[in-house]
Amino acid sequence: MKFTYLIALFLLLATACGNSDADTAQEQASMAAQKAAYESMMEGHDRVMPLMNQITQRQRSITEQLSSGTHDEDFRDLLQAAYEQLEDADDAMHEWMNQTRTLDNLRTELDSDKVMEHLRDRTRSIAEVEADMKASIANADQILNDHAGEDHTGEDHSH
Repeated sequence: MKFTYLIALFLLLATACGNSDADTAQEQASMAAQKAAYESMMEGHDRVMPLMNQITQRQRSITEQLSSGTHDEDFRDLLQAAYEQLEDADDAMHEWMNQTRTLDNLRTELDSDKVMEHLRDRTRSIAEVEADMKASIANADQILNDHAGEDHTGEDHSH
């Protein structure tokens, strides 16, 4: 009887240790996947950061154009709309950064599946921010370049 009990105890311990090893391997794989997803998300962030400087440059150019007072109302409206689009894109980036947490924080706050879900969501979100930033920069460039050197006072100077 004791022998059977010892065998059962041994099998129970062996099974528990085996599950522990499997759980550890699964946890390590999960952590590696989280790290890769986090790094991918941050690569998106790193692509977008230089665009913030470009937005600031376009906003300065637009502000200079608006301050010059040499433009008709339609062109001023175009400039103002472009400025606001740049501002919205910049705000979206700041909001994204404020809502992004470190991987360690995510791991303490969420279970493994929720961490991955959050990282996928943040990766999609930074891609949207990037697209909005690039579109706002391209729009500002088009307005500024298409009208560079033109007289926008609304007066007809052809004689």
